[in-house]
Amino acid sequence: MPSGKSRPIKKVLGASALAILGSGLYYGYTEGKLPLVSSIPLEHIDETKFDSTDDVVVVLLGSKRRDQYPKTQVDRLKSILPKGVKVCYTVKEGSDTRNPPVMLYKGMRKQFYASIDLLDPSQFNAFKSEMASFFTPVSQDVASLRQHPQTPEYVTYNSFQDSVVRAATPRAPIVLQLYEQGCFLCFLMRPFINSVNRHLQEIKSPVRIKRLNIEANDFPKGCPVTRATPTFVLYDGHPQGTKWSEFKPRDFVKKLVEVAKLDSRSQAYLEGLTEDVSKRFMLFGRWAHWISQSQAIQELVLTKAPVKEEDVHSRVLSSLMALDMERVDDLETNLQCLADDIISAEQDCLAVVQIMANEILRAEKKQ
Repeated sequence: MPSGKSRPIKKVLGASALAILGSGLYYGYTEGKLPLVSSIPLEHIDETKFDSTDDVVVVLLGSKRRDQYPKTQVDRLKSILPKGVKVCYTVKEGSDTRNPPVMLYKGMRKQFYASIDLLDPSQFNAFKSEMASFFTPVSQDVASLRQHPQTPEYVTYNSFQDSVVRAATPRAPIVLQLYEQGCFLCFLMRPFINSVNRHLQEIKSPVRIKRLNIEANDFPKGCPVTRATPTFVLYDGHPQGTKWSEFKPRDFVKKLVEVAKLDSRSQAYLEGLTEDVSKRFMLFGRWAHWISQSQAIQELVLTKAPVKEEDVHSRVLSSLMALDMERVDDLETNLQCLADDIISAEQDCLAVVQIMANEILRAEKKQ
C-alpha cells in the first residue's frame, strides 16, 4: 500500500513539471521558437476569404511549422498596421522563413515586398511610411467624370455616401454597377446598361442605376468587396448594400424586373435587349477582325518583316475596347454604329490590300 504522503509528493512533482514546461514554452514563444504542435497565431486566408476581404496584409510563410514562424518580424509588422487593417498568412513553399515576403491589398490594388527585415530600423521606418501611404483611400475626382443625362451616374469613393447610401430609399432604390475598364463583360454590357437606364427614365421608374469604377476607386464603406466584375449591388435605405449573384444580362433583367416591379411590356423590351447583347458581341468581333487585318497588312508593308496576326489582333481589340468604354451610346445606337464601322473597315482593308499589291508590282518591275 502506498503511504499517504506519496500523493502530495506526486502533486508537487506534477506542478514542478508543468512549471518547467510552461517556462520553456514562454521562453520559446518570446524567442520566436514556437512548438511544432501549435497552430500559427495568425488568421489563414485562402482564395474564398480573399474574394470578400479588403484592407489586409498577407504574410507569405515558408511553412506551417511553428519553429519557422518569424514571430518577432510579425509582431513588428502588427505594431505599425494602420487602423482597420489586419494581417493574415498563407503558405508559399520556399519563402524566406526569417524575412518572409509580404503583400498589401486595398481595393483592387496590391503591393508586393519580396523580402523585408523589419528589425532593421531604416527598412522598418520606410515600410511604415509606405504602408500608411498605400492604405490611404484612392478616389477619382467626381468633377472630372463625364456625366450624361441618359446614362447611369458615375460615383466615386468620395461621393459614394452622398450619391448612393444616403440617396437610396426603399421606394427609390439604387442599383450600383461595380465595373473595371478592362473587364470584357463590363465592356460588352456597357450600351445594354445604358439602354436599361434610359428605359427606366422613360417609364419614370424610381429605380436608378449608378456606376463605380473599382479600378480607379477603393471600396467605400458600405460597398461589398468583390474581385469579379461586373457586380451589381442594391441599395434601398440600408447603409450596407446587397450584392446580387446575378450579373449576366438575362439574369440581371430578371432581378431588375422583380425589384423595380416592371410590367410585362417593360420586361419584354428588356429581354429583347439581352438578345442584342449577343449581336453586339458578333458585330464587334467582325469589326475588330477587319481592323486587325488592315493593321497587319500595313505593318507588313512598312517593316518588311513577318507579322504575328494574333499579337496585332490582341492590340487592336484592347484599343477598340478602351475607346468603346468612353462612349455614351445605348445598345440600339451602338449596333447601328458597329454595322457602319464594319462596312468602313472592310473598305479600308481592301484599299490597303490594293496598295500592297501595287507595291509588289512596282518592286517586280524594278527587278
